[in-house]
Amino acid sequence: MKKVIISIAMLTVAFAVNAQSEKFTGAMKKFLVVLDSAKTGEDLQNASNSFERIANAEKTEWLPWYFAAYSLVMKSFQLKDVKEVDATMDKADLFLTNAEMLVQDNSENTLLRAMVVQCRMSADQSRYMTLGPKCTLLIKKSEQQTPKDNPRAYMMDAQMAYYTPAAFGGGKDKGKDLMNKAISLFESFKPESDIHPNWGKDYCVQALAGWNK
Repeated sequence: MKKVIISIAMLTVAFAVNAQSEKFTGAMKKFLVVLDSAKTGEDLQNASNSFERIANAEKTEWLPWYFAAYSLVMKSFQLKDVKEVDATMDKADLFLTNAEMLVQDNSENTLLRAMVVQCRMSADQSRYMTLGPKCTLLIKKSEQQTPKDNPRAYMMDAQMAYYTPAAFGGGKDKGKDLMNKAISLFESFKPESDIHPNWGKDYCVQALAGWNK
């Protein structure tokens, strides 16, 4: 009888965990669709807020923090005021710190850190000399972390190389080579799940087409 009770208790716990997991995955999928269709800064802010709420409810999950930060990075591309960009990226950095506390040696988080730095540089081009090397180091670090051969890391490496003069280690040819590598890696890349990062391939193809004109 005791064994039966223990078995029932274990099944009850298993069902509860599974239900909670399905609830989390369902919420993430719902707001990833919202993020994918976002067109305005307000849309992207709303997406970030939604992922932040999920993160606060799911204390052990790093992905909501990642996408809360990613939404803000996308929003920053629509901002023109440097102070607004910095404030938005400060929040993105905070979200990434939360993500990094839950998962270490993660290429996606490190790359998004690099994108935050890139946003700060784009808002004020006088920052390129000081922040450019930091951005490059983060990209290179991302290339070595899990998942290995992350195509998004090479995508951003290609961007940095293409717009950096050859005399400083970049050049258009180097940028094109790296972008071709990113596209090749996208062909074999498989995200860990339906809610893990899987963006960037379309941008790579479009960017390379523009560079080859």
